Amino acid sequence: MDLVLDSKVPIGDAVVQIEGLQQRVAAISTFANAYLLNALVAESVDLLVREGVRPPIWTSGNAPGGDEANARLTGRFKHRIKML
Repeated sequence: MDLVLDSKVPIGDAVVQIEGLQQRVAAISTFANAYLLNALVAESVDLLVREGVRPPIWTSGNAPGGDEANARLTGRFKHRIKML
C-alpha cells in the first residue's frame, strides 16, 4: 500500500510577496515537510504504544538522562548501523 502526504506547498515553494518584486520569497516546503514527518512519527509511535510496543526513541542530549539513554540505544544498535 502506498500513502501520499500532500504538504499543499504552492508551486514555486515561496509564499511571501514583496511589493515591487515579481518573485515570491520565503520557501515553505522545509517547514511543511518537517511538520508532516514529525506528525507521521508521532502517530506511528502512538499506534505502536497502543499495541504494547515500546519503540526505541532517541532522547535529546539536553534532556536529563538523555546521554545515558542514547548510550544504551547506541549499544543496542551499533552492530546494525556501521557508522553509529
